[in-house]
Amino acid sequence: MAGDRYDARAAREVLQRLLWRPTGSRQVPSADAERLSAFAVAIVDPMVERVLLQAVASAYGLGWQPAEVVHAAARRLGRTGARLVDLAVVADHDRRTGAVDPRWQTQVDRLSGRCASTRHDWLRQWRRRDAVDRPRCHDLAADVWRVLARLPRIPVLVPPPGADPSVVEVAAPGGRADPVLERIRRLLAKAESTAFEAEAEALTAKAQQLMARHAVDRARLHDRGTDDGPRMIRILLEPPYASAKGVLLAAVAEANRCRAVELGGLDLAAVVGHAEDLAGVEVLFTSLLVQAGNALARAAHGAGAGARTRSAPFRQSFHLGFAAGIRERLAAADAAVLADPASSGSLPVLRSRAAAVEEEVDRLFGDRLRERNVGGRYDARGAAQGRSAAERARLHAGELSA
Repeated sequence: MAGDRYDARAAREVLQRLLWRPTGSRQVPSADAERLSAFAVAIVDPMVERVLLQAVASAYGLGWQPAEVVHAAARRLGRTGARLVDLAVVADHDRRTGAVDPRWQTQVDRLSGRCASTRHDWLRQWRRRDAVDRPRCHDLAADVWRVLARLPRIPVLVPPPGADPSVVEVAAPGGRADPVLERIRRLLAKAESTAFEAEAEALTAKAQQLMARHAVDRARLHDRGTDDGPRMIRILLEPPYASAKGVLLAAVAEANRCRAVELGGLDLAAVVGHAEDLAGVEVLFTSLLVQAGNALARAAHGAGAGARTRSAPFRQSFHLGFAAGIRERLAAADAAVLADPASSGSLPVLRSRAAAVEEEVDRLFGDRLRERNVGGRYDARGAAQGRSAAERARLHAGELSA
């Protein structure tokens, strides 16, 4: 028994050295990770599990949500690190008590670790599933601790489990079902699945028209005093070409009276707008990412495709060209709806709501707003093919039903 207490104390000392190890002196596996592996699994694993759970809880205290925490780990630590954090998030969730916001629960339920048992020995089970040895596991857990500990504070949008709702700093939209949004989802699902770019873009234009008409209808309601004001969501910008995808998100947000602000160095964007507009932005942006990916794949395998179409400059420029074309098409679709005489009575309300969004962005971000250039080499052919993928269809595609 005394020997176990000595081993536990010695193991904790080695683990502390591992956690505070200077990043620049890294060896793989590190000497401390090897030393930690000399102690019994029953002593070390519970300590490492606690470190991971504490790291996740610390990130939540800084305003981060489950999907965002996994995203942050993936950016810095790759897929293996992301899978470990994914499981740690689930393990943290399974140990918490108290009310769970439905939006928080939805994020946890979408994690791959949700299907794993986290009641006991979850770290050892993860090592077995991912074929990770103990020294590598210890090094990776220390990396997770450092990455999550260095996350910046961001606004709390959804209260973590058990937290008082008053911790929320900026309101996020609720999860109310919207039949118009469901119709838009069906249109965009068709756009994603079709092999014909003209049909995909016509369906996307129709979806934007529905979103614009829906905004007009909602503006009439809000004119009667039912407006709750601007809210915020955050959207993950997945690599590669995260900054170019941020340009597309900004275009979609602008067309729908929202404002997207990329949070520098995090591959994460905040979008401010009214609840129904934010829901449409999220759905449309996700769909357009799929369509851009499909169009890029066709460009890379089409006639005359070669090494150039597989290069990073071509692909990034393709995404930028696609975003530019989409910006113009969405603006045209929106303008066509607002030019309808039936919409004229709602225009003052829409302008007022847009002004409220700008005021909220200024309150939240103020002088921290900067124009951000997308780095990397420019490829004119890639940009032209991206724009072509966004512009090939005519906007006047007729009434398309879901």
